[in-house]
Amino acid sequence: MSLRILSYKSANPYFNLAFEEALARVRGADIVDDTLRIWVNKNSIVLGRFRKAEKDVNMENAKKFKVPIVRRFTGGGTVYHDEGCLNYSLAVKRDVKYPVDYLYGSLLKGTLLALKELGLKPYLRNTNDIVVNERKVSGTAAGLRWGVLFLHGSILVNSDLLKLYSLLRIPKKHDFDPVKYRVANLSAFVNNIEIEELAELLAKSYSRVLGEDLYFDTPVLEELKVTRLLYNEKYSKEGWNLKYPPEDREKRIKEKIKEILG
Repeated sequence: MSLRILSYKSANPYFNLAFEEALARVRGADIVDDTLRIWVNKNSIVLGRFRKAEKDVNMENAKKFKVPIVRRFTGGGTVYHDEGCLNYSLAVKRDVKYPVDYLYGSLLKGTLLALKELGLKPYLRNTNDIVVNERKVSGTAAGLRWGVLFLHGSILVNSDLLKLYSLLRIPKKHDFDPVKYRVANLSAFVNNIEIEELAELLAKSYSRVLGEDLYFDTPVLEELKVTRLLYNEKYSKEGWNLKYPPEDREKRIKEKIKEILG
């Protein structure tokens, strides 16, 4: 089996998150190989599947800076994206006994390996936080959906951290590891690092971890069709992005996706 490397650019954060779910569904239908998508989002706030916008986001500043808020289909916390943040998504099929352990304990080694290639000493904390020099540089979320092991994360390369802190709320009372909100860019530790360099390292590292040769590809027609459907029915809707619990219209969407994927 080969690892498909997908670099698909979109200027629309809602469309980008719709593509995340489309990738998982299309891989689940065995239309594409195991896939690593590497992408960059415009300024946006991405909510975890079970998070409340009002709790995690400074809504006044989000409105002031005109930063869109979009919800992803996986759990985990709320993050800020901009063009100084590199995102990656991995959709693979494996028959494993403990999917969550495999996702965070085995697959996530791809990101750790890429950062080590930069001369850093990254390590995991809290299962899904990647830390360098006591600063969080990357967060991840994962899940098992449609028969697919799906892992995606963001890596701070040269992000606007002042804007990040102005948009995300840090709970005053908490029982979590404070490193979750003690973040840093890789540029603080590596001179002249470029997004493109890190993207290449991620591709090589995940190819190595999975033991699969890599090849570069563009989206197939089914991915684009499912993405447009999910965008129109779900990810462009306030009911999905801002309401809690979110409105996902799963039954309606499932029937239409079945028509596309067969």
